[in-house]
Amino acid sequence: MHLDRPVRKQNPISLTPLVDVIFLLLLFFMLSSTFTSFAQVKIGNPAGSGGRGAVPQAMLVLDQARLMLNGREIAQTDLYAKAQALQTREIDRLLVLVRGETTTQQLMTVMDQLSNIHGLTIIVAGPE
Repeated sequence: MHLDRPVRKQNPISLTPLVDVIFLLLLFFMLSSTFTSFAQVKIGNPAGSGGRGAVPQAMLVLDQARLMLNGREIAQTDLYAKAQALQTREIDRLLVLVRGETTTQQLMTVMDQLSNIHGLTIIVAGPE
């Protein structure tokens, strides 16, 4: 003997409460999270055409992966030591000249290394 049971229809699930819960969770996590403070690099601007600014005493050319300090190519790992050696020669203003396809990350890496040298004023200039 075969009995046919009535098939129960499933009601569709409403997604409105789910969206409300997701919104509340998003709001909670946004308000309870701490915002990280990003490191700041102080950059001086080059003197204008009026000539009022101090003239840089040394020049670092940053061209993609190459670094040239006063016309001599140096390695990225030697930058800190070479820049510190400038201060022993009483050079306190360094012009960083950005050339070619240099990325912002490469510039910030160089600036981070140079900003650790106290008393060294860094001036950044890029292509016009």
